[in-house]
Amino acid sequence: MTDTKTLILNPAATLRHTRDTRFKTARLSLVWVLPADPDSSPLTTLLFGILRRGSRGYPSLSLLNRRLDELYGTTLTIRNYLHGDSHVVVYTAEMPEQAFLPPADAHMDIVGGVMELLADMILRPLREVNGNLRTDAVEKEKQSLCDSLRSLRNDTRAYAGNRLREIMCEGEPYGISIGGTVEQVSAITPAQVTVHHKRLLSSARLEVFYTGRASEDEVAAAFSKAFAGWSPASPCQVSSAVHVPPQAPRSDSEDMAVSQGKLCMAWSCGESFHTLRSDPDALAAYAVCNELFGVMQGSLLFRFVREERGLCYFCDSALDMTKGILWVSCGIRPDKRGEAEEAIREQLNAMQTGRIDPADVELAKLSLQNAYRQMGDSQSSLEVFALGRLLNDTPDTPEEELARILRVTPADVARVAAGFRPDTVFFLNGTSDDTFEGEEDYDE
Repeated sequence: MTDTKTLILNPAATLRHTRDTRFKTARLSLVWVLPADPDSSPLTTLLFGILRRGSRGYPSLSLLNRRLDELYGTTLTIRNYLHGDSHVVVYTAEMPEQAFLPPADAHMDIVGGVMELLADMILRPLREVNGNLRTDAVEKEKQSLCDSLRSLRNDTRAYAGNRLREIMCEGEPYGISIGGTVEQVSAITPAQVTVHHKRLLSSARLEVFYTGRASEDEVAAAFSKAFAGWSPASPCQVSSAVHVPPQAPRSDSEDMAVSQGKLCMAWSCGESFHTLRSDPDALAAYAVCNELFGVMQGSLLFRFVREERGLCYFCDSALDMTKGILWVSCGIRPDKRGEAEEAIREQLNAMQTGRIDPADVELAKLSLQNAYRQMGDSQSSLEVFALGRLLNDTPDTPEEELARILRVTPADVARVAAGFRPDTVFFLNGTSDDTFEGEEDYDE
């Protein structure tokens, strides 16, 4: 795979540069890392949408899109999500490589042009005479965010997973909704967002990721020119605490007029994960454990809960390597809840007690090997990997991680699986009798 170099741009910004000549496009991401907070995170979510609605250089969305077209169809996307106790906002631009431009534009500075556009959006948004961000932009983005919040219930699988997280991590930064509530967003004023913008620029930590043919010096020079004058002296530092499980497992449920129930279950490691998170070999064993449990095509959950017993339409697992939490999500007929919970627990217990087929562990390792080998074929996958390792403070390269994974044994899997304790169950109970054609075979 390709090598990544790190370059300090200023006290608040660091460049992670990956030179890669295999692609005809380059990828530039500005990653803002902030503390997740129930009061400030909705302001952050709202703010980064507002910033795209007009700046001094590009006073409207149409003019901004015209500039992207001039930069040979550069695309711009914004991602906004929780990572442990961090609120992460990512601006990503994908642009054509300079080497593939027509001869007449061979000297066009694509990277510099994209960096200038991003800096103008972020540092110089349009303001009213009183200095506040424009009221019309704020109100339009508030409406958009409120509509998005109201629509969350339409994706029942995501909704159930979010409710599990909120219940399980209540009182923790990881348990908040970074978009807030409709009532909270509706009450936000232009003055509040303006103050938040100023506070963010004075304290945010920025990670710049670039993958492409331009050298690190070229990217650094483009950043220094575009972001001249922006250099917070004391950027905030965000760390994530391991989730501490309750004294007794919790369970909650909610009725919804849908035909398919959603069962979400979680186990957590607690304080023991502090030590294990700093052990690269243990992290490799966790990855294999999760792959075997509910990720790969022939996972335990797929084979024994879905296929053999026919208890669910889908059933899979996910592992949060920041908080030490193992999640399971499945879609079931509401009357199958008890059987499904029991069957899922049986499969985890089998791993915890060492009843593991070594051939299954090898299959899980091969599945992960395939995923790691494919990573180098995608600029976005390389960036996501690097950002995740940065936020989790795990410095291994993909090659180093894969080497550790291939050394994992069934005993290693049993050892880390034994650390998971029941934490929280959330059930979205489908109360509708309606079924759609082929529902019995439905697999999300």
